Amino acid sequence: MSHTGEKRGRVYPHVTVEQQRKWLIQRADKAGFKLVSQELSDATDQDDLAFDIVNREHPVLHRKSGRGVRLSRVTFEGLLQIQDLTVFKQTLINGLGREKAFGMGLMTVIPER
Repeated sequence: MSHTGEKRGRVYPHVTVEQQRKWLIQRADKAGFKLVSQELSDATDQDDLAFDIVNREHPVLHRKSGRGVRLSRVTFEGLLQIQDLTVFKQTLINGLGREKAFGMGLMTVIPER
């Protein structure tokens, strides 16, 4: 069930690098930040953005019922620019994405020097 109480269809993980990059790009604005280009100007092409996928895993969580759940875990590293500080703080507190209950969606932010 979704948070609105409606039944949700089957959810498929983003398994390709392109799908995973697109996932982050699509959520950035609503999360209070934008991904910047490698030249620190407005990027028009997602390949020009200054972030990379540095780790990809597919852990399986085993339930008591015996049926496992396969997750798709990705670690991104790169540059972002905060657009809305209030929204960004909420993203840091609450996480990003659907699998937060499994420890996904956490962000570590380090100021650029």
